[in-house]
Amino acid sequence: MNGRELSVVVPTLDEAETLPRLLKDLAALGPGVEIVVCDGGSRDGTRARAEAGGARVVTGPRGRGSQLRAGAEAAGGSWLFFLHADTHLPPAAAAALQDFLASAGPHDAAAFRFRLAVDGWRARLQEAGQRLRQRLTGLVYGDQGLVLSRHLYEAVGGYPDWPLMEDVELVDRIRTHGRLHVLEAALPTSPRRYREEGRGRAVLRNLALILLFRLGVSPRRLLRWYPTDSDAERDPVRNSRDGEPGWSPGAEEEDRVLLVFAKAPRPGRVKTRLAADIGDDRATRIYRRLGSSVVEAVRRGAWRTRVCYAPANAEAELRRWLGEEGLEFRPQDPGDLGHRMERAMREAFQEGADRVCIVGTDAPGVDGSVVERAFAALETPETAVVGPARDGGYYLLALRRPCPRLFHGIPWSTSEVLPRTLERITEAGLQTRLLAERTDVDRVQDLPPELARL
Repeated sequence: MNGRELSVVVPTLDEAETLPRLLKDLAALGPGVEIVVCDGGSRDGTRARAEAGGARVVTGPRGRGSQLRAGAEAAGGSWLFFLHADTHLPPAAAAALQDFLASAGPHDAAAFRFRLAVDGWRARLQEAGQRLRQRLTGLVYGDQGLVLSRHLYEAVGGYPDWPLMEDVELVDRIRTHGRLHVLEAALPTSPRRYREEGRGRAVLRNLALILLFRLGVSPRRLLRWYPTDSDAERDPVRNSRDGEPGWSPGAEEEDRVLLVFAKAPRPGRVKTRLAADIGDDRATRIYRRLGSSVVEAVRRGAWRTRVCYAPANAEAELRRWLGEEGLEFRPQDPGDLGHRMERAMREAFQEGADRVCIVGTDAPGVDGSVVERAFAALETPETAVVGPARDGGYYLLALRRPCPRLFHGIPWSTSEVLPRTLERITEAGLQTRLLAERTDVDRVQDLPPELARL
């Protein structure tokens, strides 16, 4: 494929009828192209047909954004091509793809023209409306396909673990960090969604949802207005959670987001002050135990739990370490600790959170009850909740609105972190609520007995 290693990622859920045609199209790209099908639990033979069509099948958490993310993680190519299972890659589109890959740089991305795989003036009118929306907003839909370098994909954080608007968010990030091209060739897609719902209603609904998303409504809330397919299977986040039919996120959980900051447990990269006393390997084992203990204690509360991890290429490692149940994963931004925390909090508020709490993975005893007390103490938007640490830092910070000044100009990893932060809280006109003091594990003397035995 013009010397480029290309991986095609296709999310599926009961696509046994539509997938074979796409796989036949993709086979024409040549033997060097990897096809990864990320299945969300199909029961109609999709996996068998994918394997028969030459694809490698992996399993991901149900939901298009989660499956796209898991498929990209499993793919090995330096370029990624994301496609919906009910699309068609005609020869003209395949040629346009090859031309793009032949000249694209690491910051380039491309999508195809939107086209419905059906004849008639109504379809052409809908396509014209989509082109107008695209020119006005710069957005492309997920069913237009998306091809970009792995470098750019990882730089923008990949697909978010969202049940809706995952394509809008990724395109927004690409336009900020790279260049998005719309190729002249069309990528025909099935009109089944529009037929089931009605073309006019579907178009108006999509525009309304995008507008609400732009105004700050979270994707999980928007899911309530997004219809399920007739078999009630294609919106699994809406219809089930951990095997419980009919589950939908409650308002309380929607409004609260817990950010758990974690590093990949690699010797020499974590607990360096502790490692100076006991060695890298022992310090890493202790960090692994600390992190898994904290996450296990907070993951099932009445809030969304998001693991903010570093480095950016460590998602698979973090998922193996901490598990996936009840967790979202998001890479930390580059920069110092303050910038990374401020950015993570700001993103959570932008996604519709009303209360955001941030904790680390090195304070034994931080559990669901501690987090619940922090959220409860956020009585007004003018409140900041702080969990002070005995070494002069803090193990928890909770807010009801963004406050960037709390994170800039702080001498991180010193005993001045807490007093400086409390000063900034006062300067910002916020009222401080303090939780019980706890110990961060940084030295041997900080270790509780059960960890000291390690």
